[in-house]
Amino acid sequence: MKKCPALPVAAALAAAFVSAAACRFTSEPLGARVEERTEVIRTYPFTDPDPVPIFARSSMWGQGERLYPYFFFDGFAAEGADREWTVVRLSNSHIEVAVLPQVGGKVWGAAEKATGRDFLYWNRTLKFRQIALRGPWTSGGIEFNFGVVGHAPSTASPVDYVLRRDPDGGVSCVVGTMDLASRTRWSVTITLPRDGAVFETNALWVNPTPFSQSYYAWSCAAVKTAEDLKYIFPGRWRIGHDYSVPLEPWPVDRAGRDLSLYRNNATPDSKSYFTIGEYEDFYGGWYEREDAGFGHWSRYDDMPGRKIWIWDLSRSGEIWVDLLTDEDGQYTEPQAGRLLNQSDHGDFPPGAADRWRELWFPYRGIGPMAKASPHAVLSVSRDGDRLALGLFPLRPVADALTVRAGGRELFREDLILRPEEIWKRDVPLDGAAGDSGLEIRLGDKLVHETGPEARDLERPLDFRSTREATAEGLFLQARTLERERRLTEALDRYLACVALEPLHARALCRIAELHTRRGEPSRALEFAGRALSVSMYDAEANYVYAVAARRLGRLVDAKETLGWAARSPQFRAAALVQSAEIALVEREFRRAGEYALKALESDARNVTALEVLAVAHRLAGNKAEARRTAETIIELDPLDHLARFERHLLTGSPRDLEDCRSHIRSELPHETWLEMAMFYARNGLEGEAVAVLENAPEHPTVLTWMAYLSREAAPRKSASYLERASALSPHLVFPFREESVAAFSWAVAARPADWKPKYYLGLILWGKGRLEETRDLFQMCEDADFAPFFIARGFLFEKADRARAAADYRKAVDLDPGSWRARQALTAFHLRHEEKAAARGVAERAAADFPDHVVLKVGLAESFFADGRLDEAAAVLEGLAVLPYEGASDVHGLYVRTHVARGLAAMRKGAWTEAVEALEKSKLYPEKLGTGAPFHPDTRMQDYFIAVCHDRMGKRDRAAEIREGIREYTLARWGEPRPHGYFGGLVLEQLGRREDRLKARELLSRDRPPAEIRELIR
Repeated sequence: MKKCPALPVAAALAAAFVSAAACRFTSEPLGARVEERTEVIRTYPFTDPDPVPIFARSSMWGQGERLYPYFFFDGFAAEGADREWTVVRLSNSHIEVAVLPQVGGKVWGAAEKATGRDFLYWNRTLKFRQIALRGPWTSGGIEFNFGVVGHAPSTASPVDYVLRRDPDGGVSCVVGTMDLASRTRWSVTITLPRDGAVFETNALWVNPTPFSQSYYAWSCAAVKTAEDLKYIFPGRWRIGHDYSVPLEPWPVDRAGRDLSLYRNNATPDSKSYFTIGEYEDFYGGWYEREDAGFGHWSRYDDMPGRKIWIWDLSRSGEIWVDLLTDEDGQYTEPQAGRLLNQSDHGDFPPGAADRWRELWFPYRGIGPMAKASPHAVLSVSRDGDRLALGLFPLRPVADALTVRAGGRELFREDLILRPEEIWKRDVPLDGAAGDSGLEIRLGDKLVHETGPEARDLERPLDFRSTREATAEGLFLQARTLERERRLTEALDRYLACVALEPLHARALCRIAELHTRRGEPSRALEFAGRALSVSMYDAEANYVYAVAARRLGRLVDAKETLGWAARSPQFRAAALVQSAEIALVEREFRRAGEYALKALESDARNVTALEVLAVAHRLAGNKAEARRTAETIIELDPLDHLARFERHLLTGSPRDLEDCRSHIRSELPHETWLEMAMFYARNGLEGEAVAVLENAPEHPTVLTWMAYLSREAAPRKSASYLERASALSPHLVFPFREESVAAFSWAVAARPADWKPKYYLGLILWGKGRLEETRDLFQMCEDADFAPFFIARGFLFEKADRARAAADYRKAVDLDPGSWRARQALTAFHLRHEEKAAARGVAERAAADFPDHVVLKVGLAESFFADGRLDEAAAVLEGLAVLPYEGASDVHGLYVRTHVARGLAAMRKGAWTEAVEALEKSKLYPEKLGTGAPFHPDTRMQDYFIAVCHDRMGKRDRAAEIREGIREYTLARWGEPRPHGYFGGLVLEQLGRREDRLKARELLSRDRPPAEIRELIR
């Protein structure tokens, strides 16, 4: 059998990996040090995980299959307490970097030792607030986001990690975990060199699945804000999220404002500037008063995305200073991405792995950065015939710095500099033309060209959403939805595409793959077969056919079609890995190794191919090669747990088993063990799969799989596993893998009187968009005694069977009177269906039983408002102190609606003074309700009615003054989208000025207010 090929990992071979237990070591005085320790940090923790499946949530992030099987957290503390955390600190003579492996593996902060200055925002308080995809998030440092737009599901939870000393004297901390929704694995190696004022983050992202996954990756850093902060972000243009801002000039906007100056962003709304149009490898910022800055470097090819995030500079954004930190002030986020915009998602091909490198550094004493490289930061400014240069070395420099113009050398100096040793010179330009391009070069370490268009892109940059109803338009819409993990919507759109164009082979392929992902391989074969009938040798059609055929046990068909797919570079490695796995199933270990080696010829660092190769070597009895391959995997991916388990299978050593177990420390460790078991099970190695699961934490899904895998070899043991699974609570149990359809279907048949296997199987199918089957299973669970089940079933049936949904919500309350969620769900149900008295009754009882629960008090205020009991709604809101939470942004809206309604009700009674008081109150932004006042709030509706009240009270001068203010606001904000333009139009019309008439007509032709408000206008 061929040996495992030599791979380009020589540096990693010598790395000394250190486990988390009591890791303390220091290198030479000029070297680097990594230390893991327990530190006390002031913490505002999060709690209260939601046991209701995330499908049943209404938040923008929490809905549906994009995030399942993750669950949400609903509890956020208003008061802080000291808490111990694991902190990994990396330091050398120049900088210190801290990492929090229990908080998403984020870089907590980074500081420069010479000055003590934080060059990344270091929030010394962990103040978790509901911002991320699953709720909790805390500001500062660098967070790593993989998979789908938003702060990642793992951003606040523990991840796996390992520490190491590198052969060159540097040190590293590797952090990472599995993204459950896509089953991809990411890791980031945070490396500090032996001698340098810079640290690296090297990302590895592996898609071990046979499916295309959503591709999205951003590194979100934070730095402090200041009036003198200047963003140095290359680009000629900027765009916004969702392409809401088309191509606009950067950095100076059309109004002449330089938006790269932080202070010039005191305009409405928080800012997201994605800068594009310039081919450059760096970005950063500079603080003028300190003459210091921060920077990021990565090859443009690796990280072309550049984004600036700025909180609204009004109170709307400034309240987040107190919400997110105790004393570290406001921050802003310079971000780097694999795509140009965070609305963009790409394709992560099956079986692929991706790697990229980023550098983060401080600089000072040279003015604003003009260029950066991994070795130095350069500043350049020209004043007439002189050129001012500054260099801030990040690593030792021993090179010549030259300045050339038109091929002529103007300046040269040989430099020998230590990191952070500032060098500055004024260089005479000897008559070089003012508009001529200059080349400034530091050996081969840094090259800067000053020509005005040296890095400008001329290629088309067209950001748009496809809306065309043609077959191709529908296909492109479906691809976007698929990339965003909106798989059920994507499938519907693909089906619409082939309805228009039955021979659309690409759509047929995508439909086939989605059906396989849904656990419907028979349907997948139907559509893949249609694609093959259109194009017999199409690589994608053959590949998706093979994956589905393999799921059905049709291995001959799978092998044949994989052979055709492997001829395409796009599918070669993935197809060869599939062929290798089939050879394992067929116990042809030599052939498995041959296919794995072929895959490695195509992709020398294909981790999945190496895993198959390690198993093939072990089963063939080639222990030395198996161990060598396992070590190679760990070198490439230090958090590959399967490689460590393979090492244990080779030796049988308890020490090797403990080494594997000790490195699995992410939030949901049972999912890591299950994923390893799935690898062995799909490759026909049921014994190894059971051995894996014997080490997993006890969990219903783990035990069900152990029962399923043991059903023939050990039926009594199988029955015992199933009994134990049923005895466990379903709290936070969310099975999701398509392979588990078979296991739980078997469990349903094995225990027909047990509701839990039906519930678990229904959850899997719900996650796959198979709602009819989910409803059928859930209807069979009448004997369930778990309140979250009935909340979920109520949500599932609400549109189709309102009465049944109501009964389920009530059943949840009856089963668990101590559940605030059940009360909230029932109140919200009655409110959605305008059952006002019922909503109020449930909400009043809930608020009485849970007097300190803010969400229920908000529900009470909503029910009072819906029932017309406005003063009671206002009283409840007056007593609230709200931390931002799901729906909390609507609390202020409820406050406004309540007081406006009170004002209008007073107007109907002729109580003009009371009306003015209520309407004036509606214009406020009480910060205890979780929001602050924005710039220039639109209160024209309230002001219009206040003016009417003053007229009725005989205060015509005051009414005229208010109307004039409405007019001025309307004309000054004409180009801004504002909600109450209609009332501006009324005032323009009433004032009767000739120059306002056309504008009045335009505003009055737009959206009209509701009838009850128009009644008062008349």
